[in-house]
Amino acid sequence: MFYIIKVISLLIFSPLLFIGGFLFFGKILCKNGKKIIGRLAYIFGVVLFLLSCEFSTDFLTVALENNYKISTEKEIDSSDVYILLGGGIKSHTLVGNIPKNSVMVRLMTTAKLYHQNPKPIIITGGMVLDKTVSESSVYKKDLVAVGIPEEDIILEERSRNTKENAIYTKEIMREKNYTRGVIVTSATHMTRSMKVFEEEGFEFYPVSCGFVGQTEIVGIQNFIPNYTTLKNTFAVLWEYFGMVYYKIRY
Repeated sequence: MFYIIKVISLLIFSPLLFIGGFLFFGKILCKNGKKIIGRLAYIFGVVLFLLSCEFSTDFLTVALENNYKISTEKEIDSSDVYILLGGGIKSHTLVGNIPKNSVMVRLMTTAKLYHQNPKPIIITGGMVLDKTVSESSVYKKDLVAVGIPEEDIILEERSRNTKENAIYTKEIMREKNYTRGVIVTSATHMTRSMKVFEEEGFEFYPVSCGFVGQTEIVGIQNFIPNYTTLKNTFAVLWEYFGMVYYKIRY
């Protein structure tokens, strides 16, 4: 009974209604002679289904997350600084400005690294879009709250995207005579980050976190469309798009 209730709840709170709607109207339109629009509706419904199911999207996610292995203890020991990459904040919540949920695992990973092996931390992330405070200043409060001394935290508050994270972070590293840094960011974001940070004279070691891709199909839930998977899929596709864009522009 538990599994039946679980499956029913997954079906209710899923994009199935929209997927079914596109397929239904596609059939109606085709019957009424509007075959081009009808076929487009069919295609959109099928694509939405595939983008919302883990069985069809995990291979893209795992391929992206597997590009860089987590650095060894020896590499981390040899580094000069930890580099925490920003990933957004939420403004005007009941408790003020807070990190986005997806950033919390980056903060926890950075704090864990520091407590195991204390080093300076560069937090990179400025004011993006309509924000009135920098991402890095918000993250700093959480790191200080878990016992990291303020004097070991360096804020980079000018960057607005990953490319600028790299540019301004390396400026700080030159000023401090740092040549080796440990990059902490989400696993899906690590490939793009490592590519933009690469530069002669520096070495960067990846510590990925927040893995979301699964390497095996584990149950019927992998075939049920859900909004979390759809959100993760768009995040992964955004990373692939970002890599192409950066390669063309830079």
